Amino acid sequence: MVNDVEVSMSSWKYLVACMGLSGVLVALPGQADAAIVNYQKHDHSERFDKFWMTLEEKLALRKEQKEELRKHREAVKEERKKLKEESKKLHKQIKDALESGADRSTLDSLGAQWGKVQVAKMEMAHKYQKKFKEILDEEQKAKLEKFKAEHRDEWEKKYRGGDDD
Repeated sequence: MVNDVEVSMSSWKYLVACMGLSGVLVALPGQADAAIVNYQKHDHSERFDKFWMTLEEKLALRKEQKEELRKHREAVKEERKKLKEESKKLHKQIKDALESGADRSTLDSLGAQWGKVQVAKMEMAHKYQKKFKEILDEEQKAKLEKFKAEHRDEWEKKYRGGDDD
């Protein structure tokens, strides 16, 4: 009788542990999917605006420089948005094609289209950086280079764990 009680208690504990583990295994992928969806829908404009305000302050931009940069950002905003939407659309098409077992030529074609959009986004960023530097005076350019070096060092420490030497 004592052995039967010990066995049933042991079985009961095992059953509860298995149920708990299965609950975790079911919940985690759902949470991961939710995190991915939330990240993809996340609007980075607030962080972008904060970055520009910090940079404008560090470089001590004059009012007319800030206005010229704001106008330039507004001028390219629609094109940037269009490229971002196109990139997302092609990314989804590639993902769907992979899941459906599409042939190599379809994947290559979609990849080439997506690559062109990525290059266009990089070209836009390059033009914006060039325009930004044209607006700065020599002292501000020196401050910018110092800021970039400090920012790069902070990033290295944060994401690469500092010096690997």
